[in-house]
Amino acid sequence: MANSSLRQMVYSRAWDTRCRSVDVARVLKPLLTEGATLLDAGCGEYGLAEFVSAPTVGVDILPDGGIADGYTYVRGSILSLPFADRSFTVAASVDVLEHLPEDLRPAAVEQVVAVADRAVVIAFPTGKQARQADEVFRERLDKRGEMLPDWLDEHLRQPYPETDAIVEAINKAAAAGGRIAQISIYPSEHLSIAKLLRWSAARSKYIYLIANLTVGMMLSVLPKPTSGNSYRTIIVAEFEDDRS
Repeated sequence: MANSSLRQMVYSRAWDTRCRSVDVARVLKPLLTEGATLLDAGCGEYGLAEFVSAPTVGVDILPDGGIADGYTYVRGSILSLPFADRSFTVAASVDVLEHLPEDLRPAAVEQVVAVADRAVVIAFPTGKQARQADEVFRERLDKRGEMLPDWLDEHLRQPYPETDAIVEAINKAAAAGGRIAQISIYPSEHLSIAKLLRWSAARSKYIYLIANLTVGMMLSVLPKPTSGNSYRTIIVAEFEDDRS
């Protein structure tokens, strides 16, 4: 129990997980009005539940025993979500698409759009800058003879998602359901800080832990990313019925 509480504390306060969750929670807030429900597709062990106030259902392929308290967990795949169309007010997917082969990403987007009534929020590392930061991290780990983290290995197996391609997939999925998507795009995670933490992780897991927690607790006062210096992109798509 103590170990679980420590892991959850690190998750909620460390930069790597806090920055993406806080950024996504910020764009979710105006969408999650009273009575709203949220699906967190590809939630992982903790997901968004700790950062939002709406009732949250998490879906992932993790075993049931590996999931923290705080939300309803359903074991399943983002490629075949076990819910009826428009079951949730909002459906979110954070840092999932980059783990999928490029040809499966449109199907994942289609699933997330189908189960959302009002909006979807999809976040992912994107662009040459993000990939370069991860490639440099891999090179540093290789030089030290360290094994690659699973997430990094999966990231680098295929091209990183491109914003235009994901927007196109959202629009296509919305149209298939007789809807129109109003798209907004936001940057997430300052690239220079992402690089700093990868440098610290390549040096020592203890240096990384200290840096990760320190920077995470300073999140509110650190420089905000722009489209030119962000590691991740957040796409918000709000739906309305196509009455044309």
